[in-house]
Amino acid sequence: MDYKIKKLEKSVVQIDINLNKEEWQKEVDSAYNRTKGKYNIEGFRKGKAPRKVIEKTYGDNVFYEDALSEAFYRAYMEILSKEKDIEPVDAPSLNVKAISADGIELEAQVVTRPEVKVTKYTGLDVKVETKKVTKAQVEEELNRAKEQNVRLVEVDRPVQNGDVANINFSGSIDGVKFDGGTAEGFDLEIGSHSFIEGFEDQLVGLKVGEDKDVNVTFPENYHAKDLAGKPAVFACHINAVKEKQYPELNDEFASNVSEFETLEEYKKHLEEHIQEHMDEHAKRDADVAIIDKIVENTEVEVPNQMVEGEIDNMLRDLEYRLMYQGLNLDAYMQYMNTTLEKYRENLKAEALKSVKVRLALSYILEKEKINLTDAEVDAELQKRAQSANISVEQYKTTVGENGLFQVKNDILMSKLLEFLRDKNLKK
Repeated sequence: MDYKIKKLEKSVVQIDINLNKEEWQKEVDSAYNRTKGKYNIEGFRKGKAPRKVIEKTYGDNVFYEDALSEAFYRAYMEILSKEKDIEPVDAPSLNVKAISADGIELEAQVVTRPEVKVTKYTGLDVKVETKKVTKAQVEEELNRAKEQNVRLVEVDRPVQNGDVANINFSGSIDGVKFDGGTAEGFDLEIGSHSFIEGFEDQLVGLKVGEDKDVNVTFPENYHAKDLAGKPAVFACHINAVKEKQYPELNDEFASNVSEFETLEEYKKHLEEHIQEHMDEHAKRDADVAIIDKIVENTEVEVPNQMVEGEIDNMLRDLEYRLMYQGLNLDAYMQYMNTTLEKYRENLKAEALKSVKVRLALSYILEKEKINLTDAEVDAELQKRAQSANISVEQYKTTVGENGLFQVKNDILMSKLLEFLRDKNLKK
């Protein structure tokens, strides 16, 4: 195999690859051995027909496509193993300049990792304020715990704001019922604003057994286009009125909802928990501020292919999240009143920054020679396996090679961020 490398522009190189007749015929013969089983030739058992017979029946170039794919892959991998300066960031584009029984000439364009220089990544003097927990925040957590342990007790009185009304309702527009507008035995918290604006207020004052037509208008931006902006009538019937009864904040409450025996101990625990959360949040803010400054001090021309690849990754993540909501990208684009093309365009700035961050951090990792040790990896695997209540070997099997790669990357990034905080945060 002969090859030549030519630099076309920044971060793009062209590789010209030539295979002579002998090399090419070996690839074609290999393709014949891999694929001969799918050809039916009269007079031969499947997979037993000679190459020349198959070529005579299906054409001289019947094996070329498969041979070309394998030949290029092998040649490309061999070139990359020799040319250490070429670091591809995307799959190469391939152009077949010539192909015949006498050999092939290929032209591949490869987008490579661009040259990166971070002019400053220490001494950035980033200041992040660490806040202290307030009494109001502890009270908010206590109220949340009270809300989670509230009792609903049926009462014999009219509906009040804050009650839970169990209702039957049937919605219609111009006398015609619409899909999703009917339910029975539905618990609706009055004042939660979970229904259309004005719906809940009209139930206040009603008693068990009473009926009322509730008149509302769907918002103009309502997700169901056929209902948006239209006036509707909901025929409602009150089945029950339930009052929220909250537990008293005392030692008994604390022992019921936590591992602590007294309310004071529980409050202290909440204060410490909130403080840990706030400190972690402040640490993340510091990381973001440091990385933003590093990006400002990063000199790099990012190839468009890297940006588009990052957008592809972002869309794949979005599609994965939507799947759990029973949606797909097309439905989401309709809901957002946009197109996939416009959405991709809107993601470009974020994707460009994400690529710059990745390149800058890689530069610092190499510059500072921040590496992993086997002991660090083993300790993290032990920690994660213990958290999952399985053995380390079981954990490795469960997460697979990609999962192990992610574990190592997480440790590396953790070490890098710790280094950057130490070098950049104001003391």
